[in-house]
Amino acid sequence: MRNGFRLIVEIDGAGIEAVNRKLKALGDVRASNAMRNGFRKWTKRVATIAKSMIPPGRSAPTEKVRGEVRPNPHIRDFVITKVAGYSKGKVIWAAVGVKELRGSYATPHWYLRWVEFGHDLKRAATDEERIRLVTRGERRRKNMTVKVGEVAGRFYLRRAGIAAEPYLLPIMEQAIADQVLKDWAA
Repeated sequence: MRNGFRLIVEIDGAGIEAVNRKLKALGDVRASNAMRNGFRKWTKRVATIAKSMIPPGRSAPTEKVRGEVRPNPHIRDFVITKVAGYSKGKVIWAAVGVKELRGSYATPHWYLRWVEFGHDLKRAATDEERIRLVTRGERRRKNMTVKVGEVAGRFYLRRAGIAAEPYLLPIMEQAIADQVLKDWAA
């Protein structure tokens, strides 16, 4: 999996039947607009909650990595939302994630997974540990490390989705009502 990860949410359960009936009554074009508008509002709420949960990083605009000065982007500045369409009476998905510019240091992709999912803390192996690793079959030099700790993942996107889940159906109901009012006014 690439470093860009997403939170994907689908509406299901008892509340979906009422939403689907109302959407079918609107017709394809109006239902599509109502779904996109509802999901847009909801994903913006999830993104706002996620931004508040993201741990603060260093505030310096640049950082020095291996003697090279690079931009120091923050995850909070790259949280985006994506909403797919509505098709044939079925409720679809929306995604919240972090925008990734492949091959660029202007995006936080290189440390993104560390913050979200956690990582191991390692150090170089001593001579004795290196001998032990070789006797256990390790031949690659880059694997001559010893785990000394672990940093737990924050899972802020997942927690933001869970925190905003109760708002999903009311926001969808409101989007459908707004679409009906828009049609009556026209």
